[in-house]
Amino acid sequence: MIQIGIVGLGYLGRIHLEILHELSATFQIVGVHDRHLDKALEIQSLYPNLKVFEHYNDLLDAVDAVGIIASTPAHYELALTALQKNKAVFIEKPMCATLHEAQVLTEFASQNELLIQVGHVERFNPAFCVGAQKLKNVRMRHFKAQRTGAFQQRGSEVSVVLDLMIHDIDLLLSLNPGIITHLSVNAKCEQSKFADEVTAQLVFSDGFEAALFTSRISDQRSRMIAIETEQERFQFDLLARTTAILDFKTENMIELDVPQVNALRFQWEEFAKSFYGHSLPQVGAEAGLRALALAYEIDKLALAQIQ
Repeated sequence: MIQIGIVGLGYLGRIHLEILHELSATFQIVGVHDRHLDKALEIQSLYPNLKVFEHYNDLLDAVDAVGIIASTPAHYELALTALQKNKAVFIEKPMCATLHEAQVLTEFASQNELLIQVGHVERFNPAFCVGAQKLKNVRMRHFKAQRTGAFQQRGSEVSVVLDLMIHDIDLLLSLNPGIITHLSVNAKCEQSKFADEVTAQLVFSDGFEAALFTSRISDQRSRMIAIETEQERFQFDLLARTTAILDFKTENMIELDVPQVNALRFQWEEFAKSFYGHSLPQVGAEAGLRALALAYEIDKLALAQIQ
C-alpha cells in the first residue's frame, strides 16, 4: 500500500482526497498539509481520522509519495523538496509556474530515477482513450479542439492558455510530438488582466495541422475535439464522454463503446502502477514539460497581442 500525503486542500484538492479515499486498497492517506491551517482543520472535521501536518517536511517524512494540488506558484518548491527526500510526486497541471522550474524538476527526477506524474486528467478521459487507441499508427491530417466555459475567479490568476488550453495542448502533443513550423495566435481579454479567449493555429513539419480555441468568457460549456485522417473524422465530446467516427466514403457514423470510468480515479491508478512497476507514467515529467513549453509560447504571443 502506498503511504501518501496531500498538499493543497482547495476545491480540486478535496476531490483528489475523496478519490484516494475510494482507492483505500491501494493508497493509505497518511495526512494532509495546507499553508492555511484552517482549511486543513475543516477537512479534518469531514475525515476525523485524517492527520493534519502543520509542517510540510513532517508530512514528507511520513509518506512514500505526495500529491501536490496547491496553487501553481507553489508547485516547484513543494515538488523539489519532496524529490530531494526521494518521494514519488503527483503534481497538478500546469507542472510549474515557469519553464525553468519544470526543467529543473524533470532533470532531477530523471537523474535520480524518481517518479513524477503530471495531472493532465483529460489524457485519462475514457472518450479520448478509446479513440486514441484506434488512432495509433494512423496518419492524421487535422486536429481541432474547442474548450469553452463561463468566467470563474478560480484559475484567473493565469491566462486561459495555462488554465484550460493546456489540456488540449497535452492531448495534441500526445498524438503528435513533432516539430512545429508555424504558430499564429489571436487573443482577447475581458475579465482578467490575462488572455481570456485564445485561438491558436499550428502546423507541424509533417504537414499535420491543428486549431485550438479556448474561452473562459463563453455562455456555453464545451470540450470538443475533432481529428481527421485520410478516411475518417473522429469526434470526441469530452464532457458527454462520447466518441464517434465518420467514414468519409460511406458517410456512416459509428458510435464507439466508451466505458464510463472516472478519469481522476484512472489517473491515480496509473500513478500506483508506475510506482510499483518502477515505470514511466503516461503523463510523466517530460510530457508535462513539453505541454508547458508550448503553452508558454502560445501565451507569449497572446499577451503581446492583448497589450
